[in-house]
Amino acid sequence: MYYTIITKMVLLEIKKTTEQNNMVLLPPTNITAYKFPFQPYDIQYDFMKNLYQVIEEGKVGIFESPTGTGKSLSLICGAIKWLKDNEERYDRDEYSSNNDNWSENTEEPSWVVEYSKNKKRQEEFAKKQELNRRIQTIRQKEKLERQKATFQMIGGSVIRKKLKKDHSNDLGLERGKIDYDMEEYLVDEYHSDDETENHEENNNMSAQVRELLKRFQEGKSLENFNDNKNSRELDEEEPDEIKIYYCSRTHSQLTQFVNELRKTVYAEDLKCVSLGSRKNLCINEEVRKLKSINKINEKCLDMQKAGQKPEKRCPYIPVRDKSRMLDYRDHVLASVRDIEELVDIGRKLNACSYYGTRRSIRQCQIVTLPYNLLLQKSSRESMGISLKDNIVIIDEAHNLVDTVTSVHTVLINLPQIVKVRSQLNAYLDRYKKRLLGKNIMYIQQILSLLDALIKCLTAFEKKCEEKGKDKEGMNYIKSVNDFLHLLKIGDLNLFKIENYLKKSQIARKLNGFIDKVNVDNQAQQTNNESNSSTLPSLSQIESFLMSLTNGNQDGRVILGFQQIAVSVEGKREVTTTNYIPYFKYLLLNPSNQFKDIVEDARSVILAGGTMEPTDDLIEQLFPYLPSQRLSKFSCGHIIPPENLLTLTLSEGPMGGTFEFTFERRGDIKLIDELGQTIVNLCNVIPDGVVCFFTSYAYLEQVYKRWEQNGVLERIRKHKMVFQEPRETQLVDKVLKEYDLYIHSSNSKNGAILLCVVGGKMSEGINFSDRLGRGIIMIGLPFANLTSVGLSEKMKFMNQIGENSGEKSSSPSQHGKEYYQNLCMKAVNQSIGRAIRHRHDYATIILIDRRFNTNNRIRQKLPSWINRSVIECQNFGQIIGKVAGFFKDKKAKETLSQ
Repeated sequence: MYYTIITKMVLLEIKKTTEQNNMVLLPPTNITAYKFPFQPYDIQYDFMKNLYQVIEEGKVGIFESPTGTGKSLSLICGAIKWLKDNEERYDRDEYSSNNDNWSENTEEPSWVVEYSKNKKRQEEFAKKQELNRRIQTIRQKEKLERQKATFQMIGGSVIRKKLKKDHSNDLGLERGKIDYDMEEYLVDEYHSDDETENHEENNNMSAQVRELLKRFQEGKSLENFNDNKNSRELDEEEPDEIKIYYCSRTHSQLTQFVNELRKTVYAEDLKCVSLGSRKNLCINEEVRKLKSINKINEKCLDMQKAGQKPEKRCPYIPVRDKSRMLDYRDHVLASVRDIEELVDIGRKLNACSYYGTRRSIRQCQIVTLPYNLLLQKSSRESMGISLKDNIVIIDEAHNLVDTVTSVHTVLINLPQIVKVRSQLNAYLDRYKKRLLGKNIMYIQQILSLLDALIKCLTAFEKKCEEKGKDKEGMNYIKSVNDFLHLLKIGDLNLFKIENYLKKSQIARKLNGFIDKVNVDNQAQQTNNESNSSTLPSLSQIESFLMSLTNGNQDGRVILGFQQIAVSVEGKREVTTTNYIPYFKYLLLNPSNQFKDIVEDARSVILAGGTMEPTDDLIEQLFPYLPSQRLSKFSCGHIIPPENLLTLTLSEGPMGGTFEFTFERRGDIKLIDELGQTIVNLCNVIPDGVVCFFTSYAYLEQVYKRWEQNGVLERIRKHKMVFQEPRETQLVDKVLKEYDLYIHSSNSKNGAILLCVVGGKMSEGINFSDRLGRGIIMIGLPFANLTSVGLSEKMKFMNQIGENSGEKSSSPSQHGKEYYQNLCMKAVNQSIGRAIRHRHDYATIILIDRRFNTNNRIRQKLPSWINRSVIECQNFGQIIGKVAGFFKDKKAKETLSQ
């Protein structure tokens, strides 16, 4: 009887918990619940509410919010509100614990399983409480230090003395004499994962001994330094947090996000960390002085290797006492900090910021990171990033498809392959008698692959020379299967070789070996650096080989020629062009590379100021997702409609038709009429005018003609003329001069800045207020159709259309659509530079007949621009409307004063 009563009670409790687990979080209807730092606009509230719902429902969301509408704060407040509500749901035991890792097939009674789950949750809660206690102590200490203004002084001599003491404790151990010369570059014994050979010595060991041996082998590199136990619990044993991974293109954009986060009340108790490269986070001056990111990485790893001499180890990564790293982690979690502050803490605590931030990931609720660390699976794995059941927010996502494609597109040339073959042969000769297991076999297979690549490129080059073909623009395109057949390597298993390359880390060991061999040959080092790529040679070839394991339809292999400018007889002023044959793996299908992220994460949010056209984004990244898992949100601008005047212009002042096709761009009459148009517009638009051309070449062609016919001189009567430079290092200088001139008291009429679509000033630059009262777009920046990569991509998009079974008027409709989308994404980014805040105002003028006549192009404009476009067939209309627009603004400004 008692058993029956207890059973009923347990079943009743389980039923109650199950009902609670099914409870869905609804977006708060109270606008103050999101804790927005200011009174939010309606569009910001709608943004946060939709974001909350998309995360709760586990969808992929595409969010478009024009720059200047508070997108970052809306992302922060909407996402963190869900995060906090979800924590409460879990803490109240209302959330089914996906992280409990309980087997669904357990033979234990359900009430026993439930009891064990509850016990585990209680243990996790206790660990969280302990971590929070330590964090709170640090917060209080930092608050007192800031109040006393002594924080900077504390980090000096006292810490340095502690460092000296720590070094003697960690590194001053007596060791047996070891022959360090070249020992560190020997690869460990290797066994394939899928080989089933019996290793009797292992079989005779107990499970515990085998596990210890495995951990010892894995722990040889201090890359996994946190595998060893310490007096304080390891972070792996502390509960993982449901977290938000926020990523953007650059470190500066991540810093801006952190600064926005600090404006919210959430920052008071939020655990946040910013991830970056060694170049950004390393505090070891010996390593930081190296200019190459590859050399920084190699030096860092070399200083951690097992068997490394104590004096050559990095003093900021403790070997035995891990308390410094855990102290660093607790300081990271105590406050929201940017990259620079994380580096400062590392210096104060004498703890590595690079590994310290990685160690903080598990306990954080917000992790910010650049694109490259998220988009490559190998990078995520090396950083310890798990996306499972977490939220991924990708900001500035308008270029995501291009970024994924670029990250997984690899080019290698003949000299690189020849050099790596020579290096690998030297490595094999040096260690042949000492290499164990399957190492010799796999190294020989890699050499066979290199031989096949060299033979293929050499034959390609010889064939072109025999036929007398011009190497410039010469390309052969192969599918992956056809290319592998061309190499004649059917007896080699690329998947096994891939596994070997990853596990043996032969590329890194080879690189260290070669650096060691050539350390006294400075001349050779200099020559190698001059032609070095962004990756060590074998690493880049490894990336190329691994790309060949992708699906046959996912990419193409291009054989072509690279133009390399070289000096003649060492004289820099005399150069010639060499044509070097290369292989290039071109990724065509980015969806498979992005699929892991979508499948692992609870929700993926793509956000940007201009996300249109979104259909193209969905087709390329999420073709496999059902429509119910996708959500789109686009909001208008916060400015009143009367603050934006968008006009299209088909004719110039002399009646000539504006159509800047590739064939007509060189038309002198067209350029002259354009010049007359710009002169007149500069006369009626006050302050700054930003004018976008389709390419640097066309800008230079027009500029030269305007110098000859006096148009530039006439423009200068109204505006000072500035031109975007090709050189990146000169961009800031030009922008500062443009800004200073417009805001100068001597400037009555302002200035005009001639820019390029897709250039340095078409993205990420704010032309707010007086800097951009007028944005002029000249023509449509369609890409060059003769480009091999573009041609193949369009063919691929057409295949997608055919496979989808959609009926279209033309079999090339999908390729054409992709081509137009590519153009309009660039246009939208450029014209979005104008309006930056609620009280800003500007006119956008689109000069080309096709903006009037091609409805498909018009529909691809951002919705907040497209709904107010006014078509102007002749020049008189546009001048009248622009003049009236600014006359009205001036009158209102006068009244407000």
